Amino acid sequence: MVLTSRDTKLLENLVLDMNGMKLPEDANPTNTGGGAFPVCVKDYARGENLITRVEPVFSGHRFNPVPVRIIIDKEGKVKHIHFLSAFPDQAKAITDALNQWKFKRYLREGQPAEVETGIMFGRAAYPTARASGHAATE
Repeated sequence: MVLTSRDTKLLENLVLDMNGMKLPEDANPTNTGGGAFPVCVKDYARGENLITRVEPVFSGHRFNPVPVRIIIDKEGKVKHIHFLSAFPDQAKAITDALNQWKFKRYLREGQPAEVETGIMFGRAAYPTARASGHAATE
């Protein structure tokens, strides 16, 4: 976090106030979730965790990546969708598709838990490197 101001006393008081803040016990730096908070799981929306996947149907062709954060409920359905960057038509198409996705239930200590994860639709932000060099030389 970056705080800027010409009023140095204000900045000092803000920092002191932040030092005195107490977070709920469920909030911790390990992102394990718990209680009313979903568990953050990187790449949970891939592979064996995905039961049903419907691809979004876009009305136009755009070349931008669309990063999305989702919360999956305890039954494996998409509960919340947050677009970090998207055109309105892309957001609608992706929302329509994600509402049809179904995931395996995530178990935490033997109990179903909500999961938060990220998905990238569209083109990747940066080109990926080739895994095995040039095909012409192999």
